[in-house]
Amino acid sequence: MAALGAALLLGSLDCRADQSKSTNELKSFPAPAGAAASLLIHGTADVAAMGPVIEGFQKAHPDIEVQYRLYETLPLYQEAVGPPNDKSAADLLISSAMDLQVKLANDGHVQRAAIATRGLPDWAVWRDEIFGFTVEPAVIVYNKDMLDRDEVPRSHQDLIRLLERSPERFRRRIATYDIGVSGVGYLLATTESMLSANFWRLAHALGVAKARLFCCTQDMLDSLDRGDTLIAYDVLGSYALRQVQRHPNLAIVLPEDYVTVVSRTIVIPRRAQHPVLARTFVDYVLSEAGQAAVADGFGLSIAGVDTDREQMKTRYVAEKPGLLNFPTLGLPALAYLDLVKREQFVKTWRQIVSP
Repeated sequence: MAALGAALLLGSLDCRADQSKSTNELKSFPAPAGAAASLLIHGTADVAAMGPVIEGFQKAHPDIEVQYRLYETLPLYQEAVGPPNDKSAADLLISSAMDLQVKLANDGHVQRAAIATRGLPDWAVWRDEIFGFTVEPAVIVYNKDMLDRDEVPRSHQDLIRLLERSPERFRRRIATYDIGVSGVGYLLATTESMLSANFWRLAHALGVAKARLFCCTQDMLDSLDRGDTLIAYDVLGSYALRQVQRHPNLAIVLPEDYVTVVSRTIVIPRRAQHPVLARTFVDYVLSEAGQAAVADGFGLSIAGVDTDREQMKTRYVAEKPGLLNFPTLGLPALAYLDLVKREQFVKTWRQIVSP
């Protein structure tokens, strides 16, 4: 009943965010040597990021065709817990909404996989069912052509002061997630509410500035590039890195007070049609070659976590990033997925940010 209640809650959320992400888009990666088997992955990472990982896997397994279907975080979860349909027999599920992946596993929707984790950090693996494979900081991105140097927020506190000082200047010019629509947006918000005493002060500043709410990271970045918004808050780092390479008018800030970090996680659903092949893919992703491909696609891999702070400083051109706050995989991640807690948190946040 708990799983059903959560699914009903998630399904009932009205979609108030600006949305354009092409959900359920299917991308085929033909087997280089001719297909002997086919693997179906449902994931929330864009094809541009997952492509190098899939292609790296196919170099090691050239007879495997891979089908990759793109989802948003909440629909991915909903379909995994819902009744079977013609799209639900995925062999792997990949999501940045770590809490929803934990719920899938805890409610019995995931298979165990005996996979060598090669010294990955404890927080990146849970019960041999969930495996983190990326490290992605939540960053601030801004349009350099439209923001003065002295306006650039270097921390969450800077962003609060900027919006409180000039609410009209930034009216409808700030982009962030609609946490009622975005699973990773909700995860970031609940995590930051526990990290910072100023979380709700920032929410109030976003509300006074009439922040624009989006379902998806890419949509936030596109709004920046068009000049519709000036600052995007809580952007996933992998998307930000790719966007600034294509659009030199954009720049990234890794906050100097604290940095919330999420990891994309991969699970093998209970209904997987090819569980052995799915385990082969997970094993590759966590291998040295796989982690190199992950770093190519996502900017940072989970390998070498002890040096991640230095990796981040280099990758994000940050002199002094704040304390890194790594995610929790396990039962504590479910705290804010309680039906009543989630409903109240989203309701309160929306009343403040989007009255």
